[in-house]
Amino acid sequence: MSKKTVFFLFKFAFGFGLMLYLLLYIARPREIIAVFSNVSWSMVVLAFCLHVFGFLFSARRWKLILDERGAGFSISHLIRLLLVGSFFNLFLPTRFGGDVVRVSDTRHIDQGVTASLAVIVYERMSGIVALLVLAMLSSLLKLNFLKELPLLYVSLLVSLLGIILLVLAWKKLPRGFLARCKCRQSWLRKILDKLDKFHTILLDFLNHRSLSKKVFFWALLLQLNVVLHYYLIGQALNLSRIPLLDYFFSIPLMLFLLSFPVSINGIGVRDLFLIQLFTYYGYQAQMAIAFSLLDLAFNLLLGICGGLIYVFRKNE
Repeated sequence: MSKKTVFFLFKFAFGFGLMLYLLLYIARPREIIAVFSNVSWSMVVLAFCLHVFGFLFSARRWKLILDERGAGFSISHLIRLLLVGSFFNLFLPTRFGGDVVRVSDTRHIDQGVTASLAVIVYERMSGIVALLVLAMLSSLLKLNFLKELPLLYVSLLVSLLGIILLVLAWKKLPRGFLARCKCRQSWLRKILDKLDKFHTILLDFLNHRSLSKKVFFWALLLQLNVVLHYYLIGQALNLSRIPLLDYFFSIPLMLFLLSFPVSINGIGVRDLFLIQLFTYYGYQAQMAIAFSLLDLAFNLLLGICGGLIYVFRKNE
């Protein structure tokens, strides 16, 4: 059995094991069903409809970067690729699992897979920065969080500073530095050449200020839409004690935590985070699990749509 298989099985067992524990011992199934009996389904539908804007914003951001590489993808085509990515997100680790498929689907652009990967990395980096900035700014308006959750603030600040330092270090590395490194092994030479191309492409993106501003704008708009989406889920469950402002801090933090490859699609980890968060506002675990299950149901529906697109595309 390979290391990748062992790692996958570990994340699968950890995520679903944690989920089952929370479902059976922390929040009883009967209590969770009772929560759904009082759901505002019109709010649920409205929350789901915001995914339309989410895919549109994501496709627009992705297209901006791809166009810099001379690609001619349409918005509708990129939305279909995003849906296919959401299908693979269902069983690949982290929320970024579908990005592997997106890299493959756009590998025919100039400089191939290397450029395609650089595009996705730059796109995702803009999203993470937007998440952290949104969380930091909104948290400054909730000073009581600073006193009660200081470690979260430290982790957010360190993560943001880490990304800034990484970008600065990347920009300081001279163009062609890796290609000029002497190497006798042919396989290592190929890797260094690929890394050098990757560094150059990403450096072009980072130095293009107009592009960076536009990409960050769409990334920020996307994250605002995501927060509003989760707020509407909360309204559907009648979570009136959680104000809108608090979603702008807690949801980016949750999404940032889910980016780490701990479980498949964040299963279990998302639920544990929401239980801890909802306890702060005086809500019991079944409310948090119901919130998480609605989010998971949305992801499943989108994943099924993406799976159908993938299957019919393969049959063409």
